[in-house]
Amino acid sequence: MVGLASLVGVLTGPGQSIGVSVFRQHLSDGLRLSDSAIATAYLVGTLLSSTFQPRIGRWVDEVGVRRASTVFGAAFALTLAHMSVVRGVVWLAVGFFGIRLLGQGALSMTSTVSVMHWFERRRGFALGLKMTLTMGGISVVPVLLALAIDTWGWRVAWLVAAGVTALTAVPVSWFGYVNRPSDLGQRPDGGPTVANDKPEPQRASITRLEALRSPAFWILSAVTATNALFGTGLLFHQTNLLGEVGYSNAQAAAMFLPQAAGAVAGGLTFGWLADRRISRSLPAVVALVLAATMLLGGTATTFPTILLYSVTLGVAMGSGGAVQGSLLPALFGVGHIGSISGTLGLIGVLASAVGALTFSIGSTVFGSYRSASLWFAVLPLLIALLAAVFRRFFRADDRY
Repeated sequence: MVGLASLVGVLTGPGQSIGVSVFRQHLSDGLRLSDSAIATAYLVGTLLSSTFQPRIGRWVDEVGVRRASTVFGAAFALTLAHMSVVRGVVWLAVGFFGIRLLGQGALSMTSTVSVMHWFERRRGFALGLKMTLTMGGISVVPVLLALAIDTWGWRVAWLVAAGVTALTAVPVSWFGYVNRPSDLGQRPDGGPTVANDKPEPQRASITRLEALRSPAFWILSAVTATNALFGTGLLFHQTNLLGEVGYSNAQAAAMFLPQAAGAVAGGLTFGWLADRRISRSLPAVVALVLAATMLLGGTATTFPTILLYSVTLGVAMGSGGAVQGSLLPALFGVGHIGSISGTLGLIGVLASAVGALTFSIGSTVFGSYRSASLWFAVLPLLIALLAAVFRRFFRADDRY
């Protein structure tokens, strides 16, 4: 299940920012649109798609991961095909809405929820491994898309991505996914049931509305939103921030490699830690790692410190996803995990959507991107303090 979920996660690549970025210049030239127009269409599409995440999560709970992922995979393939025929900024925004809703949102959610249902004691490590495999695969997607564009042109490249998705994500979802271990007579974590034996009881689940009344949900939401807001801003403006210390665009782009390594290390390490008693302190640690990243972003000047900044940024991104994915089912159970995850996903996507703009405004207000990074570090430090003070709410018996 971890392998299948990771494969589906990789196939969301064309709907992620890292995949869309490959098409940006080609969209600008082919549609005769400015970068600002494309960025605005992307912002509108992302913001609108985020509002559907809670409803999508509820539907996943109702029909199961297998059916939902199959439908989302087919719809995502059709939306990618639509991107090959866009002619203006309006239909481009519609396309961005679709690929962000179905790729970055729905399919990513079902791949994560599928793992949540299959693990309990080792859920954190399983999610960390799934994230590692997914991020490793997604890092290759831009290269493959660029090769397709160079070979056939950008419109055909969208069609190729649609075809690969339809021929892979749909059959994997329908024939590979199993909604719950009990459907195969198994227990979570892979343990088989014996004859006339009942599956081990699962942790009691609570509804989305009950979760929204939990302080733990809102503390975790604050950590998630801060991570998404500043992480997206730092990634989007990487060439600007590192350019202020003399890095060329190519040199700044090369720093994405240590960031990927940091994300892999962060996902695996924090996923492993989430299965242990230290899990209550992890939200505060994630916020502290982000604060350290932003302090380094504002002060690093030498290659070793720039390298440390890049790795730390990757760790912040990887650790945030692993902690969020493991704590949600541990706190609230898996009965309504889709709708709860969808609500938290809405908060994260809304925060990430304004991340680039936040740093743009910050560079104007504070004089540079590096200065903005320093000043903005205050917020994750405050969030870390909040999460540390109220870490007792991350106990399952104090979740209400």
